[in-house]
Amino acid sequence: MEIAASLGLSVVERTVDRTELYMADEMFLCGTGVQVAPITRVDGRVVGSGKLGDITRAVQDRYLAAVHGELDEFRHWLTPVYGRPS
Repeated sequence: MEIAASLGLSVVERTVDRTELYMADEMFLCGTGVQVAPITRVDGRVVGSGKLGDITRAVQDRYLAAVHGELDEFRHWLTPVYGRPS
C-alpha cells in the first residue's frame, strides 16, 4: 500500500464484492512470498486484457527497487545481513 501511494495511486483498504473482481481492469496479489503477482483470471473469467497491466508493472518495479535497497524512502524496510566472521 505504501508503494502504491508513493506512485500517486489512491489506496483504500476495504472488503471487495466479487462482482467488482469481474469488472476490474487489472489486479494483483502482494506479499513477501509472492512479491507482486498479477491476477489474470477470476473464476475462469479474464481480468482486463488477461496480461500484466501498467499499474501492476509499476508496483512490481518499485517493490523490487525497494527490496534491493535502491530507494531511500523504503530503506527502513531492510535489515542488513552480514556474513559470518572468518
